[in-house]
Amino acid sequence: MASFTIDTHLFRELGELLVGRDSTALIELIKNSYDADATEVIVVGQRLNDPDRGVILITDNGSGMTPDQFEQGFLRVASRMKDDGLRLSGRLKRRYTGAKGIGRLAAHKLARLLEVQSISVANGGTVSDVQARIDWDKIELFETLDQIEGSDAVVVMQNGASPKAKTGTALRLSRLRRKWTPAERARFFAEVESFAPPPFLTKQLRKSIVAEPLVFNEPLVRGAEASGQEFSVKLEGEFAAGEEYWQLMEEHAAWVIEIRSRVGEPVQYAVAPTKRTLRERPGTISYRTSVVHPAPDVGPFFDARIFLRVGPLAAKGDKRTWATRTSGIRVFMEGFRVLPYGEPHNDWLRLDSDYTRRSRTLDTLKDWDLDDLDPIDGDAPVMGFPNNNYFGGVFLTHDNAPSLRMLVNREGFIPEGGYDDLVVLVRTGLDLCTRVQAAASYPDRKARSETRKRGHGNAGGAPASPAMQDPTAAPGRIPTGPITLKASLDSATEALSAARAHWVAAATASRSDEAAELAKKLSQALEEIRAQADSAEEMISEQSLLRVLASVGTQMSAFVHEIRALLGASQAVEHALDELASDPQLMRDQRQKLKKILQAIGDLRRGLEREASYLTDIVTPDARRRRSRQRLAERFDVASRLLAHTAERRGIRIESQIGADLKSPPMFPAELTAVFTNLLSNAVKAAGLKGRIVASAGSDPDGTVHVLIQNSGVRVDLARAEAWFRPFESTTSEVDPVLGQGMGLGLPITRRMLDDYGAEIAFVAPENGFATAIKFMFPGDK
Repeated sequence: MASFTIDTHLFRELGELLVGRDSTALIELIKNSYDADATEVIVVGQRLNDPDRGVILITDNGSGMTPDQFEQGFLRVASRMKDDGLRLSGRLKRRYTGAKGIGRLAAHKLARLLEVQSISVANGGTVSDVQARIDWDKIELFETLDQIEGSDAVVVMQNGASPKAKTGTALRLSRLRRKWTPAERARFFAEVESFAPPPFLTKQLRKSIVAEPLVFNEPLVRGAEASGQEFSVKLEGEFAAGEEYWQLMEEHAAWVIEIRSRVGEPVQYAVAPTKRTLRERPGTISYRTSVVHPAPDVGPFFDARIFLRVGPLAAKGDKRTWATRTSGIRVFMEGFRVLPYGEPHNDWLRLDSDYTRRSRTLDTLKDWDLDDLDPIDGDAPVMGFPNNNYFGGVFLTHDNAPSLRMLVNREGFIPEGGYDDLVVLVRTGLDLCTRVQAAASYPDRKARSETRKRGHGNAGGAPASPAMQDPTAAPGRIPTGPITLKASLDSATEALSAARAHWVAAATASRSDEAAELAKKLSQALEEIRAQADSAEEMISEQSLLRVLASVGTQMSAFVHEIRALLGASQAVEHALDELASDPQLMRDQRQKLKKILQAIGDLRRGLEREASYLTDIVTPDARRRRSRQRLAERFDVASRLLAHTAERRGIRIESQIGADLKSPPMFPAELTAVFTNLLSNAVKAAGLKGRIVASAGSDPDGTVHVLIQNSGVRVDLARAEAWFRPFESTTSEVDPVLGQGMGLGLPITRRMLDDYGAEIAFVAPENGFATAIKFMFPGDK
């Protein structure tokens, strides 16, 4: 009768598949001790650089294994002994951390010979001593597992033991699989010594760090059934971790972040300054908030405590090496570390990625209302920190994180919904800390900026002359900005005027050609400075305008959020009215009235959709994150969609004859969208009823790209056209509910944006059939 047979190479194949690396294998064996209700495990490494003489000893004080448990559990691959309904240990009711019965495969990965001694007490009180010897080399000499029976490849003996004998299990691994290089050993030791969270993360915060508890006193590290139960691992011999410098982390921590997520509750966040930060910046306050969990039914639910270091690490030698090695945000499941999260080159939270590309956006907070935080200016460095500025842990339990599934090699979680939610929730806490820290440090940055401005142009440190000071400023204060420039130019003008008068007199008296030439040059310089003074006057006016626009811009994110909310409400109302209008019990006139209301609601919804689409496109972080060559036709279409409803209502046709392949120079998408929006808005206002707007573009052999937008209707006087590029010189007085009356800002802003790229814009003579034409050109790069 035919039957299945199993090749002895199964151990090697499964071991390579299910146990990713040597440190993972050792941690799996330590987990077995935890599952056996041990409170202490001692791991000793000896002569690890010599495979033939090297030994790894793992000893615990757990409940041990009876002969039946050893045969049905340890000697059976993928045993089901831990698959009872509750999956809890017998004495301490711990949630099992082991899975798939792969402990013996971990032993196979580390060494070729395994010796086991396990002392246990049976239900009747009988003390048993099981001793076993498994020689993997001898096992693999056989072709199938059936042939092993009766050989000395696996030897199991049962001896009587003294009733006073202490229970527990000892594993001796010898004839190590390979010789490790110094670099491999260092990496292995670093992984092993960090397999459990340090007390610095799991115990109540010291008052020398933060005066009061934040979200919790102590994080939940293991399942509730096992909470409060001690489990310690001592690394000895060549596994000894050496000196630990946890005080160094305390000294350098500037902020503490705590996160707690529980089923049926909002996710809680707390960000607090450490006492070190309070000494440097008195008055800095903590910040607490909460957010709805993205998956409130399945989680993952967890606790996290993370420390942020701001500024350089003031440590050298071993301390610096240790601090660098322990940096990063690690993940722990039932108190055991999950690799590779938190390793030096692991970027599971995309911190290094964002830091490298100098991202200044906090995407996880883009829809948050942070009005209760101190405001920060547009140039505030809200850019986050890299991984090595953080130190912390995210603590998970099996019961609280059923949506997280481990990869088959025990290294990391499957990247699916639960894992994505974990990343977003943790990263939100870090971004929140970045925002709070930026707000707290803003006054200092502003003061430094003012100091730099005062020192600019006065490098010698001498007091500024009265002519350079703002007469409206407080005595002794050196003003900054365009007012200072205007005062300086006025002073220079006076000095040059006096010098010119002197040299003109000298030239007249001496009739010196040289003096006359110098007087001429002084006259030219004077005219140039007067022109710059006029520009300074214009800058003062535009600076006020920019402050107004910046103020409006700070409200844009909240406005976008409100529009999205209104869009959702309008969709719900439209759906409800549609169902109501379909009610056969309604009278005909009632149904007709409802249909009119439904049509109006539909128009409102479509209008909100256009606004939301446009605003998302122009204010989203991606629209101003990186410059790139923009397709002109695509950007024009975005602007056209915003104005389509108004144009249709007036019977205006908007046509695009812009080639699909024409591109701008590298610029932000939001900038080009804003340019087209401003120009189209003016064109729609001017085109008149049943008018026409046509956009065309082309390129010249030298690479110059030109765009022409023409419209029917109102004609612009080319002799006065340049006036419309000055602020507050509006081309219209008509009030439109979508386009507004016109503040005279669109064209000045458009010109300023195009100026940054060397582009020119001006009104030009229109072609036949059109009243007005405006043209802008990007310079060629050939």
